[in-house]
Amino acid sequence: MKTSLFFKLMMNRQFFSFLLMLFVIGFNAQVSTFPWTETFEDSSPTRASWTQIYETNNVSWTFTSAATTGSIGVTAFAGTKFANFPANTTSADKTKLVSPPLNSANLTSPKISFYLINPQQNGNANWVRIYYRMSATDPWSTLMGFQPPFASWYLFANIGMPPNIYQVAIECENAQGYSTLIDNVTISNDVLSSKEISKLSNTQIKYFPNPVKDILNFKGEERIQEISIYDESGKKVQTNKVEADQGSMNVSALSGGMYIVSGKTENGEIKTFKMIKK
Repeated sequence: MKTSLFFKLMMNRQFFSFLLMLFVIGFNAQVSTFPWTETFEDSSPTRASWTQIYETNNVSWTFTSAATTGSIGVTAFAGTKFANFPANTTSADKTKLVSPPLNSANLTSPKISFYLINPQQNGNANWVRIYYRMSATDPWSTLMGFQPPFASWYLFANIGMPPNIYQVAIECENAQGYSTLIDNVTISNDVLSSKEISKLSNTQIKYFPNPVKDILNFKGEERIQEISIYDESGKKVQTNKVEADQGSMNVSALSGGMYIVSGKTENGEIKTFKMIKK
C-alpha cells in the first residue's frame, strides 16, 4: 500500500517536472521582441529553437563557418557562422529551416530581410523558397521562390508578410548548385532607405543612376555578356544581351519598386546589384 502510494507520488512529480520542462522550453522559444535578428552564432539565444522539416530525403541545414561545397574562402556576413544547406548529393534534396514561434501581434506590417549566397555549379543554382504560416497547424504559404545565382552575400530586404504570422521557413531544394548559405535573418517593421541599400552594393559592374526612372547605365571592369533583372519574387522580368563593357538599358516599362540586377561577365562570373525603380 505504502509502496503503491510512493510510486504514484513519484510518477506525479515526474509528470509535473515534464510539463514544467515543456512550458519552459516553449516559453523560451517564442520570439516576442522586434526587430529580431537570427545570427546563427553559437551565442544566439534562439538558434537552438530553429527546427527542420525534411520534404525530400533527409539532408540537414547546418550552422557552420565554412560552406560544404563551393564558396571557398567565404566568411559569414557578420560574426563567424551562417546557415548552410550542403547540396552535396546528386538528388533533389529539399528541407525547410523553420524559425522559432513568433509573437508578432505588435507588428502592423511585418517584413523579413536576409542575406544569401547561392552560387552556380556548372550553370546550376539551387532553389530557395520563403514560407510563412499563421499557426502550428496551418499549411505553409509561399512568400517568394527564386533560383538566383549569387556568388557573394546579397541582401533581400523588406519582403512584406501578413500580420500575426506564427513562423517563417527558408526552404532549399538541391538543383545541383553549390551549397546555399543564409545569414542575419531579420523580422521587423523597419524599411531600409535608398541610401542604406546603395551602401550594400559591392560589385565590379557599376549601375547608375539609382534610383532609376527610365535609363539604367552600366560599366564593367570586363566585358559583360548579358544583364537580367528579377523582381522581388525572383521572377526574371527583363534580359538584355550586352557583349560590351559599358552601355545602357531601358527600364521604363518596369513598375516602381525594388529589383535585382544580375550581370554575367565573359568569364562566367555573376555580379548582382539591387536597383530601385521610381
